[in-house]
Amino acid sequence: MAPNDRYLRSYGFLFTILGWLLLVGMLNLVSPAPALAASDTLEITGDGVKSQVTFTLKQLEGMEQHQFMYSCINTWPTKRWCVGKGVLLRDLFDIAGITGEAKLIRFSSVDGYTVTLTVKELLEDKRYLFPNFKAGGSDSDGHLPGAPSGKLEVAPIISLQSVEGSDNPSYMNDLNSLQLMLGQRAVTEQTGNLFIKNLNKIEALTIEPKKWDAPQANPDGGPVPAGTMVALSNIQSDDDKIYYTTDGSIPDINSPMYNWVASRWWAARADVLGAINRPIGPINKNTTIKAVTIGPGKLDSDVATFNFQVAGAVADDTGPVGKGGGPLLIKLTVGLTEASVNGVIFPLEAAPYISAQAGRTLVPVRFVSEALGAGVGWKPETRQVTISAKGKEIVLHIGSSKVWVNGLQQAIDCAPVIVSGRTFVPLRFISETLGAAVGYEVATRQITITR
Repeated sequence: MAPNDRYLRSYGFLFTILGWLLLVGMLNLVSPAPALAASDTLEITGDGVKSQVTFTLKQLEGMEQHQFMYSCINTWPTKRWCVGKGVLLRDLFDIAGITGEAKLIRFSSVDGYTVTLTVKELLEDKRYLFPNFKAGGSDSDGHLPGAPSGKLEVAPIISLQSVEGSDNPSYMNDLNSLQLMLGQRAVTEQTGNLFIKNLNKIEALTIEPKKWDAPQANPDGGPVPAGTMVALSNIQSDDDKIYYTTDGSIPDINSPMYNWVASRWWAARADVLGAINRPIGPINKNTTIKAVTIGPGKLDSDVATFNFQVAGAVADDTGPVGKGGGPLLIKLTVGLTEASVNGVIFPLEAAPYISAQAGRTLVPVRFVSEALGAGVGWKPETRQVTISAKGKEIVLHIGSSKVWVNGLQQAIDCAPVIVSGRTFVPLRFISETLGAAVGYEVATRQITITR
């Protein structure tokens, strides 16, 4: 064989090898990274169970399956439906033998991500599906309270099949399995960050849970000028949510939330942050703000109290009171926790909203009634609301369409409800019964009440 032929064959072999290496490299560049694998075993361990148990996927599939729909809000915040089918968390703990000393439950995924909850909030507190949690807004309006009416109790499960962003179970698949899924304790509770995916370990721990830090206020009380806005904060302002009241009552998870947008999103949401995590105010009369931090994996904080005194103002213990003797103009806006009476701004404990079921606008009964000069009474044992004005008494019951006006029974087409711990009534009924006229601007969603 001629020397040139040997060289040509050697170079040809070399080019073939280089070509294959180049092809493999190109395929690696364009091929997607492997997705996080669904977990195929689940270990239950920790010093809070009597025995360590490891379930295979086949064993979990052989257990009794339960399917639930969940209402879910994330920390952005947006709202979505989720559907899951799987094994009750309680059934798994019954097999492992959870003890009375267990205080914390830690969930871990195959990639090391963890979520920790207290035994109380996970297994003792009731959790619900809120079918009307989007009332008054859309999926992107996670900061609007929605309506707690029609809630259905749902149980925490470890799902083998699930879908998020849909209420259609036919879309369920196993891409996120195994997955923790649970309901909301309140219609505003943000639980989306707790739906841990690709779960492979659950630990029941006897460690005593710590307590969240109490909220702080800026300014923190004392004499303030009229129009002051009050900002609330805590150490993280992320999963740890601040709930507050301005009527002297003790705040809880059903009270208005302050830091809707979690701190992890503040940079990305800078354009709307001030409108959603909105300071309380303007403070135009003596006001007491009470606040508490509530979040997953820790005990509720101590309640912080901030007292503000405005020169020449009276105590803000009941709300605005219409004095009569002159024209009265009340303005509210659907979805906003701010109202005005003859131009003076007042904060609302919960925003007016439109009931999707009844097609009626509902408003906070105490604010509207007292702005119209009426007194409001409440009997918790019978869930009865009594509105008393000069020469008129109105009696309503939560969830009932029957009302009594000066002892005469009437019927309304939208029953009173409790939203975020506050009683809401049909706008037109309560206003017109108290002698006021109602207007509504569709474009701005603004309500006007005049008398």
